[in-house]
Amino acid sequence: MRFRSAFAFDIRFQWRHGFYWIYVIICAFYLVLLHLIPDHYREQTMLLLTFSDPSALGLILAGGIVLLERDQGIHDPLFVTPIRVREYLLSKAGSLSVLSLLAAWVIHVIASGIPQSPFGFSTGIILTSSFMTLLSIGVVARCQTINGFILLSQVFALPFILPLLGYFKVWNSKLFLWLPTEGTLRLLSSGTSAMSFGNYIYSISILLLWNVVIYVWAKMSFENHVMMRIGKGGARK
Repeated sequence: MRFRSAFAFDIRFQWRHGFYWIYVIICAFYLVLLHLIPDHYREQTMLLLTFSDPSALGLILAGGIVLLERDQGIHDPLFVTPIRVREYLLSKAGSLSVLSLLAAWVIHVIASGIPQSPFGFSTGIILTSSFMTLLSIGVVARCQTINGFILLSQVFALPFILPLLGYFKVWNSKLFLWLPTEGTLRLLSSGTSAMSFGNYIYSISILLLWNVVIYVWAKMSFENHVMMRIGKGGARK
């Protein structure tokens, strides 16, 4: 019940502050860009845009929302209610994943049609968005300013874009297999080409594993920094 209330609050908050309308503009820009790209580059460009969308949405937008909530004084009354930190984090990850999934489907359907593997494509979007959202919240909890957050978030996110080097055949390494975004790229590729069962298992497993790890880290970061600052001492787990 508390999670549903937090989730509904986040959706309303994002709608009220125009995030959905911003994404209409972003989607329109992406579609115009794809229309201008030559056909033989369109598939790679669409995957790159689809990859960057949940990554940027989760990483930048989540941190911006937390800073906006802090500036509006939302955290103090929010954590007087029975809501727990875990519900707050999962609500943020879930609500932004919905927005990211809607945007990704609109772009893909208009530009290329229904994904060949809707399940794989959607799973890649959702797990990537949730991972980046939790990473962002873990970072922003330690920051006082938007500039500090933007700088620190790029430092934390940089290792996770390395698998793009392998995808574009710039540089490949077996170490990329340990990064969640390698799983993201494979799942997003299933939108336009067939994917083996083994690749499904690997991709979903590595993304789920990293989501758990980053959730634990984000929860500790939020409790140790944000909850302490508002006088709750991280009491609600």
